[in-house]
Amino acid sequence: MRRRTCLGAGAIPLVAQAGAERGRILVPHDVRLDFDRFVAGRAMADLHQYDGPHARRDVVELVLLMQALELGGWGPRPELVSVPTVPRLVRELALGQGVVSGTTYWKTDVDEPAAFHFSRPMVQDGEFVAGLYTLATRADVLSVRERGDLRALRFVSNRHWRVDWATLQALGVTQVAHADQWEAMPRMIRAGRADVVLAPFQPGTDMGLTVGGVSLVPVPGVKVALRGTRHYLIPKAHPQAHRCNEVLEVGLRGLQDQGVVRRAYQQSGFFNPQVANWRVL
Repeated sequence: MRRRTCLGAGAIPLVAQAGAERGRILVPHDVRLDFDRFVAGRAMADLHQYDGPHARRDVVELVLLMQALELGGWGPRPELVSVPTVPRLVRELALGQGVVSGTTYWKTDVDEPAAFHFSRPMVQDGEFVAGLYTLATRADVLSVRERGDLRALRFVSNRHWRVDWATLQALGVTQVAHADQWEAMPRMIRAGRADVVLAPFQPGTDMGLTVGGVSLVPVPGVKVALRGTRHYLIPKAHPQAHRCNEVLEVGLRGLQDQGVVRRAYQQSGFFNPQVANWRVL
């Protein structure tokens, strides 16, 4: 599938581009693709269930963002702009090329935190747990039960995901390959270049995930805790930053008070009751 909108080699002229008044949301390319598939043309106000094909944490966060902007009174629906990598997305955002990030970020993942307003936390400290995802045929990986077992495994991650990278180091993992894009990580596992990847738990009985035709399953019985809070990023350089921050505060608070945010995370598999009693490595 071709991406409908993508940043070019240079920065976007903010005022000259059509849609500047309604604002732009900068979104990772893979999230935009799955968002379009999940939403399938439906209005944000008509979305009350957050499970099903293509639902995952990043996707429902974009849905929640759009719903919060509507609830807070933003006005016309913002334009979604796809960006190929997270570092580039954050750089473009800091320059004011969008009014808000489409998904949440750890504060420690942001090089210039003073350049942003951070939304109210969407994920509180201690709430983010991830699974160890691998191929269903990898009985050796699926048998992992102890932290010490991780040292023999080859992980794939993104060095710009600082919390993920630091978590793996704290677990004693010594073999970590870097990949710029999420979609490349399952392919590396299929190609035998890596054994396992950290990923949020998914909806469904087996909690499996499929990315780019590669299907992965979680190692049963164990999970990994990632510490910190996650927030949407609102660049202070954008002329509508103050208004966006206020609108988003109203909208997100409303969604959280109504229990919508927690329900969305639960239905998408991110807050997953199936792993409540699994051991934290």
